[in-house]
Amino acid sequence: MSSPLNTYGSLSRIRKCVSPYYPRHILLVTGRGSFEACGAKAILDTELDDYQVTRFYDFEINPKLEDAVHGAKLAIESEIDLILAVGGGSPMDIAKLIKAFMPDVENSEKIAKGNIAVTPSSIPLITVPTTAGSGSEATHFAVVYIGKDKYSLASPDLSPQAYILDGQLLRSASPYQRAVNGLDAMAQALEGAWAVNSTKESRRRSYKALALLVKSLPTMVKSDTPSYLQNVLLAAHLAGQVINTTKTTAAHAFSYAFSSYHDVPHGHAVWMTLPAIFSKHLTAEDSAIQDPRGAAHVRTVLAKLSKILDIPSADQCENNLKQFMAQIGVEPDMIKMGANTPKQRKFLSQQVNAERLGNNPVHLTPEDIANIFQYRFD
Repeated sequence: MSSPLNTYGSLSRIRKCVSPYYPRHILLVTGRGSFEACGAKAILDTELDDYQVTRFYDFEINPKLEDAVHGAKLAIESEIDLILAVGGGSPMDIAKLIKAFMPDVENSEKIAKGNIAVTPSSIPLITVPTTAGSGSEATHFAVVYIGKDKYSLASPDLSPQAYILDGQLLRSASPYQRAVNGLDAMAQALEGAWAVNSTKESRRRSYKALALLVKSLPTMVKSDTPSYLQNVLLAAHLAGQVINTTKTTAAHAFSYAFSSYHDVPHGHAVWMTLPAIFSKHLTAEDSAIQDPRGAAHVRTVLAKLSKILDIPSADQCENNLKQFMAQIGVEPDMIKMGANTPKQRKFLSQQVNAERLGNNPVHLTPEDIANIFQYRFD
């Protein structure tokens, strides 16, 4: 993966990314209103005027299998030879799914479920994020929903060939959108650092991303200052690189039910449980550590993260993180976000991806989970 374009205003130089592939027909995958609102449409209408371009935006926020299949069939019929994704996580996911499905579109559902491997494709994928959250422009994952069930497709062939990081494209996002996207990036940095699958390099990137976010996100939520916009976008990209190596852990595992059943935006949903999970990690007994590198390793990582976040002690962790959420305008209470009853919260706690719980550094018992979701364990 290469990126010659990682500065504020760099989308206007997109030809440097596109021209080496000599495309005849580009599939431009975008959001709906966001594509024009963020300023990308005006720039690309000019910069890509020498190319034949078909725009695809007929899909929902949480990518559905049928939407991706529709896009793949359109790409095949149009003889697309380059895919350009411009947007947040959903356009990125759809673009990757289209690329994955094009060689074998009739077996798209089996590919999405991981029953058939992704066939390598020569079609290049270029990504341009217009939100600073998922870091999807740096990963080989794509999310797809089949009904209410979420699948995460992973393949080296889904990694973009190039990306552009242009902070000016973040300006149209509302303060709340900026905040929850930034929280998603923070969660990925945190989870990538403490994950069982973490490496020395992934932790280095996690710490760098987290430090950038702590410094820049509270200001960026309210300001269009170019340096803060670019810093948060870079941090989200670094966090995406981290998750590309480590995968996520418990907070992400629990988040999808909040989005599916209560329409809580993804970054917000992850932070419904993350403060309590971090607190549990800090107070865990050695016997609960499930990272094979041992308790000393996990405690060293947690101490580093606590220092970056200015968490002075375990008993202040959950409250401090919830105060940070409130500071940037994000409601920290899951009850106020729709999970009103213990029965509802217990149900949400059971809609979990067990693989991600296995990547968590601390084993969470049923009683731990009940405490995180605020219902009585019996």
